[in-house]
Amino acid sequence: MLPRIAHTKSRFGCDQCRRRRVKCDEQGPPCTNCVLRQLNKNCAYSRVRPASFLANARRTSDAVDELELMHQFTAATYESLCVSESETPTWQVRVPRLALTHRYLMHGILALASLHIATTREPSKARAYIDAGLEYHSMSLKPFRIAVGSLTPENCDAAFAQSVVTTAISLALPQLTATRENSARMTETVLTVFELLQGVKKILAIGKSWINLELFSQGEFWKKNSVAILDAETDAALNSLATLNDTLNLAESHINKDVINHLRYCFMKFSCSSDPAPVLAWLGAVDKGFVDNLRRQEPFSLLVLAHWGILLSKLDGQRWWARNSGRALVSELMDALTVEDILWESCLGWVQRTMSSDLGMNGSQSVIRGNSDLLNIEGLGMSVSAIDST
Repeated sequence: MLPRIAHTKSRFGCDQCRRRRVKCDEQGPPCTNCVLRQLNKNCAYSRVRPASFLANARRTSDAVDELELMHQFTAATYESLCVSESETPTWQVRVPRLALTHRYLMHGILALASLHIATTREPSKARAYIDAGLEYHSMSLKPFRIAVGSLTPENCDAAFAQSVVTTAISLALPQLTATRENSARMTETVLTVFELLQGVKKILAIGKSWINLELFSQGEFWKKNSVAILDAETDAALNSLATLNDTLNLAESHINKDVINHLRYCFMKFSCSSDPAPVLAWLGAVDKGFVDNLRRQEPFSLLVLAHWGILLSKLDGQRWWARNSGRALVSELMDALTVEDILWESCLGWVQRTMSSDLGMNGSQSVIRGNSDLLNIEGLGMSVSAIDST
């Protein structure tokens, strides 16, 4: 007699799956089954997980408890996602409550909290929290992609919050796992964030009333028409980038023009308020065609991304999840780009001088292909319509 195949039961699945007597992945609403059968609107959960579920759930490590991670998120980690004090109730109370019925969001905030704790521990003790963060992040990705692919008024709040959480996780992970053989490169990580956020743009059109986070929506931050003047070097650098785009006369030059304009706007906003909103908003505003060019390693698109890397590096020291991420991104891109003529040299030169200056180094050195040693990298995710209107 063949041995009986062991399997786990779905005890807290959605009503539709329980009625059909099929295994539910419990990742909704909507769950994967309801998405595939186009029953998104009918996917509901009448069975609520008991409070003891999180405490008794499988632990990635004996040293990591999910209750500890939830406490970390509601006591400290949430603050790193807020742009202003008015967002505190959303991130500290509403998002964790929403996560109780959207497991991918629960896994997302547990992952972010675990990585946050890892940054406060010595290496030998941090490893368990990094491993836990990786596992929770991995568990959140597939159901998050499914949710983004079938947004409804019922799940858009959770998908919206998860897009912020995923961006922070994606920027933090490469630096925390840099010493591992299978660690992700910063450029690849940013590309993943780009692609995830492409599907989130529809949220603004169907979101509920509490979605007023300044990082993504047309909140007061983006409505302010205060005059912002860029410093002379940054203004000249962005002008050189725009001139190079016109000179190259690429098929995607019109897309690049909009992307550069968005980037200029974000630099200007950051000069008025040095918080994550102007930095991360650019990720959600760029055209899909630009993301496709990045995926194909198109040189000019990589050059534009390097300029954004300078903006990202300005969050170093302000948000724990952005530590070293800008420098790592610029270092990789400098290795990939080659000086072709004086216009390219001018654009690349500003990127290198600015990064070297931020590291307290001499910024007068010439541009050399692959000279990432100058950046001294230590080895150890959006307002779409608001920006489009500028």
